[in-house]
Amino acid sequence: MDAPFLGAEQELIVGVETVIESDALDESRGVVFEDDGETGYFYARDYSVPDQLFVDALLIYNVQGVTDREKPCKLKIIWTRNFSAAALMINLVPHAVFHFEEQCGYAKNPFPEPDPSTGWTHSDELLGTRDLFFPKQTNTEQGVDLNT
Repeated sequence: MDAPFLGAEQELIVGVETVIESDALDESRGVVFEDDGETGYFYARDYSVPDQLFVDALLIYNVQGVTDREKPCKLKIIWTRNFSAAALMINLVPHAVFHFEEQCGYAKNPFPEPDPSTGWTHSDELLGTRDLFFPKQTNTEQGVDLNT
């Protein structure tokens, strides 16, 4: 099994203005995490759509609602090996996924609604995206699922 591609890794203190970007290796798409001091958002970029800076956005947090916001966190952006999807991880917990081939943003509480003109949709089935990044392994000789 191939491990996901690490696109970015940085320490984050919630509420401190921060921008973290990561692009696919072919530079056809990218993602951006931004904390503007009040909110944290994860954005999707599709560079084939030059008239739109971002094709989708997901709210990750409101700063005032984050407990222990003064404690440093570890933020990672990981990509599937084919760069069809990118995930935002904070302290190893997935918070959002953009699946570019499906044009879908995944989060526990997918907000705000996507712009209908982009063709993107949202889903709250965040856990269902796990296999994109960490495919299940089976022992084919014994038929044993190694992920249970």
